[in-house]
Amino acid sequence: MCGRIVQKSGPQDYVERIFTNLGRIFDDPVGPRYNVAPGTRPLTIHCLDGAEQMMRLPWGYQPHNSKHFMVNAKLETIQKNGWPWKMLIGRGRILVPADGWYEWKPLTDDPKPPKQPYYIHGDGPLFFAALTAWRPGDELDKAHGFAIATNDSRGGMVDVHDRRPIALPADLARQWIAPDLPVDEAKALLAAGLPETAFTWHPVRLEVGSSKYELPDAIEPVPAIEGEN
Repeated sequence: MCGRIVQKSGPQDYVERIFTNLGRIFDDPVGPRYNVAPGTRPLTIHCLDGAEQMMRLPWGYQPHNSKHFMVNAKLETIQKNGWPWKMLIGRGRILVPADGWYEWKPLTDDPKPPKQPYYIHGDGPLFFAALTAWRPGDELDKAHGFAIATNDSRGGMVDVHDRRPIALPADLARQWIAPDLPVDEAKALLAAGLPETAFTWHPVRLEVGSSKYELPDAIEPVPAIEGEN
């Protein structure tokens, strides 16, 4: 899964590989964030109104009359036109730029084991494929939020976690948000995300377990705690 991300870079660092019109970059007052959790509003990139835009949208999607609050969208469900993604794949494709994300690895086989957090990253900005119900003019609430697409264990960080966000190379990321991209081609892009070999990871401090921990040292390597399998 993808439950926490890092957005420590500035807007220009993210979009200079994506936007064709850099004049549309905006100054973001929030600044670097080292522990972005669902239920907040991360930076996103989209063309939902026909032009390149960058704005903060709510992470987490709960359709009206549904009890499910979804922060991830499984690739398998998207590919077979499963609910609710079949309603969004054609008109709700966005990107979530990030520097990396966190996963937690159980250290024992206990029912409630202690977990070591890991920070996973590439060698530059990442662009996570995501789906949203938001449209220009809609409320910024969970009924119009987004979910990050994730790959299964066959393409995941199996020694850290069995799922991972789908990170698209810059050229495919531009295609993903193109309003005129056919649905079948959009689905094909999701199968062409960056491979596991594009990422590295290391253990980080236990305080990362709280999304309130936002200090820059959240992503710095630390020795793994004892008891790791």
